[in-house]
Formats: sequence, structure tokens, C-alpha cells
Amino acid sequence: MLIIQETEMKTENEYLSLEVNENGGCLKSIYDKKRNKELLYQPIEESWKGQDIFIFPFIARLKDGSYTVDSKEYRMKNHGLLRYMKADMVLEDNNDIKASFTSDENTLLQYPFSFKAYSLYHLSGNRIDISYHILNTDDRDMPFEVGAHPAFMLPGEKKEDEFDISGNTILFAKKMKLERVLQEETASFNIKDVNYKETDHIELSKSLFRDIPTLILKAKDIDQVTLKKKDGSRITIHKGKSPFLALWSDQKWGNYVAIEPWDGLPDYVDCPKEMKDKKEIKMLKPNDEYVFNYSIEID
Repeated sequence: MLIIQETEMKTENEYLSLEVNENGGCLKSIYDKKRNKELLYQPIEESWKGQDIFIFPFIARLKDGSYTVDSKEYRMKNHGLLRYMKADMVLEDNNDIKASFTSDENTLLQYPFSFKAYSLYHLSGNRIDISYHILNTDDRDMPFEVGAHPAFMLPGEKKEDEFDISGNTILFAKKMKLERVLQEETASFNIKDVNYKETDHIELSKSLFRDIPTLILKAKDIDQVTLKKKDGSRITIHKGKSPFLALWSDQKWGNYVAIEPWDGLPDYVDCPKEMKDKKEIKMLKPNDEYVFNYSIEID
């Protein structure tokens, strides 16, 4: 059996201690020093084995697990390439953590473009500023999507048939009509508007995620979203300009909710196979850089 060793890099200030995983260049721990509590989900055997994902170059699942570039077929796993790669880790002079990736022979078999990518983590008081940088080092335009996938620990109770996460709430700054992208049972996605409801909050429960396995909201006009835990503590995601926000949790087990700003969408029923023609795909010119920003604020 192959055992992958995990290596972390740590930075901290008086409020928070932050660890970044070499595998995927993503969050490993957010420790609240004032409350003496871990805030990031820590995997359990019965549930998701991840914690966070630097999503690139495609979000969630491709229909049938494949796509084409110039009519040639390629296959790619869920949420792209970087989650399966090891980053080059650097602790910079200002104590920022930088995790870098470069395309190689293996990535080119799955995604036929040369690229560089890195994640950057900066602590400022009780806030973590995170940026994902995508650089096109190829000689042609590069189609891509990018997104984040942090999962936050929730207080609750382990019952006989599920972990009860009720009493934890997602808050929006104002009451609004939430429009969601409808997910089909096949894990392909049918892009059409659905009037979810007019509200300023969503109550979390495992039954919500049994009804809607991944709740994907059109979120262009939502600047931030707050997780209010049943213990009264809060975590606010400042999502920047990301047009979509996904909420996800295991349907039975796991004391967490993932709050995911996305620049892009998964495949949907009858979607085009050619990557450049997919809905919400971005195109990056040779030698250009794209930067995706979001922040996590602890209250």
C-alpha cells in the first residue's frame, strides 16, 4: 500500500496559527489561539478525507470524466490537477506561505497546457488573506477555472444515523432572492435558474445536503458570507468577485461545512465537450497571469 507522507508549513501571529499542506498547497489547520480551538475540519474515517482544495483547472466533475482540446480527448479527476500534486513550499520574509506548482509530463497528459500556479497565505490580525495565482507559460490561449474549497468544523452531536449539524447557520448581509444552479443526481449539472427562496440565511443540516448534494448559488452580488456557529462564534468568507458560491457537506457524517467561492462551474447535461466552449470557462493569454482572491475572517 502506498502511503503519502504529508508535510506542512506553519505561520502564526498572536491570534491565529496557520498550517498549509504540501499536498495540494492548501489549508491544513486554522487554529484560534484566543479560543484554543481548531477551526478547519480535521478528517474522520467515516467522512471526507480532505480539508481544502486549490481547484484548478476545472471545478468539480467533468461529464463522463473527460473533455476535448482541439477535438482530442483528455481525462481529468474531480477538481482538477493541483490537489494530486506536491507543492514547492517557501516561508517568505514576511512570514507568508507560498506553495508553488509547475506543469510536467504527467499534467500534460491530462491538461495539454504549460502553466505555473501558486497559492499565497498571509495573516493579518484575525484574518487570512489567500490568493491563487495562475500563469500561462504555454504559447496559446489557456482555458481554465479556479476555486477554493475550505471546510470549517461545526459544533454538533453524533447521533445514531448522522452527525447533527443543526443550529449552525449561513448568514448573508441582506435579505435577497437566492438563485441556485440545479444539480442532477448523476453529478452532472443542469444550468438553469431556480428560485431557491428570498432569505438572509440558510440553516445547515445533513438533510439539506441529502436534498441538494452541493448547493451552488449565483453569487455575483454577494460580497461575503458568514458561518454563524451554534456556539455563537463566527467565520466570515470575503469571497471577492467570484460569481458562484458552493456549500457542501457529507450527507451523514463529518462535523463540517465547505464554503467554496468558485470562478466557474462544473459540467452540466448536454454541455459542450470542447473545453474552451464550456460555460463560464476563462481564457488566459500566453504569459498572462490570473489572480483569484478571498479571505477568511475569524470573529
